[in-house]
Amino acid sequence: MPNQVKTDQFRPPIVAVMGHIDHGKTSLLDRIRSANVTKREFGGITQHISAYKTQVKSTSGSPRSITFIDTPGHAAFCQMRVRGAQTTDLVVLVISAVDGVMAQTKECIKEITKAGVPVIVAMNKIDLENSQPEKIKGQLVEAGLTPEEYGGQVALIPVSAKTGQGVDKLLESILLHADVMELTDGATSPLSAFIYESRLDKSCGPIASVIVKTGKMTVGDTIYAGNIVCRIKAMTGTDGQKINIALPGDPLEILGFEEVPSVGSIISSQKTESTPLLSKVENQTISPTISDTPKLKIVLKADVEGTLEALKASLSDDVIILSQGIGAVTDNDVFLASPSRAQIFAFNVSVPRFIKNLADNEKVPIFESKIIYEIIENIQSQVLKLLDPTIEETTLGEAKITAEFKIDKVRIAGLEITKGRLAKGDQVHLSRDGKIIKDTKIEGIRQGKNVVEEIKMGNECGLTFKPYVDFAINDAIIAYKDEKL
Repeated sequence: MPNQVKTDQFRPPIVAVMGHIDHGKTSLLDRIRSANVTKREFGGITQHISAYKTQVKSTSGSPRSITFIDTPGHAAFCQMRVRGAQTTDLVVLVISAVDGVMAQTKECIKEITKAGVPVIVAMNKIDLENSQPEKIKGQLVEAGLTPEEYGGQVALIPVSAKTGQGVDKLLESILLHADVMELTDGATSPLSAFIYESRLDKSCGPIASVIVKTGKMTVGDTIYAGNIVCRIKAMTGTDGQKINIALPGDPLEILGFEEVPSVGSIISSQKTESTPLLSKVENQTISPTISDTPKLKIVLKADVEGTLEALKASLSDDVIILSQGIGAVTDNDVFLASPSRAQIFAFNVSVPRFIKNLADNEKVPIFESKIIYEIIENIQSQVLKLLDPTIEETTLGEAKITAEFKIDKVRIAGLEITKGRLAKGDQVHLSRDGKIIKDTKIEGIRQGKNVVEEIKMGNECGLTFKPYVDFAINDAIIAYKDEKL
C-alpha cells in the first residue's frame, strides 16, 4: 500500500551507528530490530553500509519511526564512515564498556566533529563483569566528548546488545534529540536523496541504495544522480517489499538507472554536474605509471562500489591497479592480467569455474575472500616481499585438522600437531589439497579443558583463528614467521 503523505508531521530521524570494530554496533541494531545480521556477515564485521527504518514506542505510547544506518568499523572503511556522518541527523557512537576508546573510535569522533552532527554515546557490553564505565567516561572527556554527568552535553547511555539493558532508554534519547531538532516532513520540498551504496546486479542491472532527505519519489519518475539518468522502474524497502512512493527518512533500493551511479551522489529531479565522493568505478582500466621501484600489479573486483572504494583506499603506492570493477570476475579480467603478470583479487564476488580454469591456463593467480581485511593483508604481504626480497618464511610447525566442534557458538578446529610447534599469535597458512587458500593467526589454543600458549608435535588441541577462516577437516595448518636472510 502506498505511503500517505502528511505535511504536518516530523520525518523520522536518520541515525548513523558508528564505532570501532567488534564493539557491537550491528549486534545493538539486531537487538533493536530483532534481526540477526551479524551472523550473515562474513567474519562477524559489517562490510557494507546498511540502512533500515524501524518503528519504536515513544514515551506517549504512540509508534514513531527511526531510520538507522550501520557503518563498518574496520580501518579500511573510513570513507564509508565519512558518508555515514555526512548524511545523518544524529550519530550513535557505540563504545565497548570493556575496551573503551580505540583507534576507529577516535576516527569516528573526528568525523562526527567535522560534520557537526549531534552524538549519543551507547556504552555497550555493560553487562560484562570486566566493564569499566568510569574509565571509559574519562577517555571520552579526553577525546572531546564530555558526558552530561561530567558537565558536558553528550548523552551517555549504558546498554547491552546481549541482554537488551538500556536499549529503550537509548531509543528515548534518540527521539528526544529528534524532537529538539524539529525535523520537518519535507515531502513537498524539492527532491534530495543520498546514495550510500550502488552495485550492478546481473539480473536487474544498476541498483542504488538511497535515503530520502526531502521531497518524494514515485515509480515512473525521472530522477538524476549527477548527470546519470534514472526512470524509476521499481523501488524496494529494506523489508524487501515493493513500494510505490518513497518519503523523507525512507531507506530503499531503486531500479532503473542507465548505469551504476557513484556512491556519495545526491539524487534530485534535475540533471546536475555534482561531484560525488568517489569517481565512478564500475569499469575502469588504468594505465600503469613507469617506475624503477618494484610494483605489485593487480586487477581488483568487488561486490559494490563502497567496498571497492574501501579496498582502494587501503592500498599503498606500491600497488598498481590495472583494472577495477564491480561484479563477477570475467575473461576480460584474466586476459588483461596475463601479459602483465598481474593477480586478480576478488572481494565477495563469484568466480565461475570456467574463469578459474582459464586463469590456471593463463597462469593468473586469483585470490578470493568474503572478508575485506584478508584481501588487504594478502596484498600487503606480497608488497613487503616484493620490496624486500631478502625476507624469507621459516616454518615453525605444521598440523592437520582432524575434527571440528563448537563452544559457546565459536567454531573450533581440532588438530593433530605433525611437525614442530604452534603457539598463540603465530601467523599461519590454511592449506587445502596442497594449496594455500587463506592466511590468518592463531587466536587461542585449548588442550583438553586447559588454555595453553603453545602445543608441540605429537599432541592434539583445539584452535581458534582471527581473522576467522572457513576451515575443513583434512586441511593443513602451517605456522610460519618472516625472517631476513
